[in-house]
Amino acid sequence: MASDCITTISLHRFVDELTAGLLPRAVSRKSIIINQIDRDLEVGSDENLLAFVLWNLLDKVVDCTQNECIHIESVCLGESTMIRVRNAGVYFYRSCANCFRQVQDAAEKLGGSISIDSWDTGTTVALTLHKGLRAA
Repeated sequence: MASDCITTISLHRFVDELTAGLLPRAVSRKSIIINQIDRDLEVGSDENLLAFVLWNLLDKVVDCTQNECIHIESVCLGESTMIRVRNAGVYFYRSCANCFRQVQDAAEKLGGSISIDSWDTGTTVALTLHKGLRAA
C-alpha cells in the first residue's frame, strides 16, 4: 500500500541529488556514478520513502564496488518502471544482499520490489515500481 504523502518528482534530478553525497566515496574507490535515468521520467511517490529505498541501494552499491562505472538507469516495462543499478561489484550479492529486509519492506510500501541479479563479472540491483511511475 502506498503512502498518503504523494508528490511528483523528477527522477533524474532526484537521483542526482542522492548521488551527490556518494560521489567522494565512489571516487575514493576509483568508481564513477553515471545517472542515465530518462530526464522526462516523473515519479508520483512518497519522496521520503523513495529516498530511503534508493539511498540504501546506492549506498550499498558504492560500498561494494571498486574500479567500476556504476550505471543508474530507468527501464519502462508496461505499467511498471525499473530503476536499475548496473555494475554493483562482484561481491555485492554475498556481502550486502541479506541486509535488505527493511529496504524491501519500504519498497513494498511504495508498491514495488527489489531484485538482485549477480553473475561472475558484476551485479545488477533494481527497484521495480508497479503503476507508480510514468514518463511525462
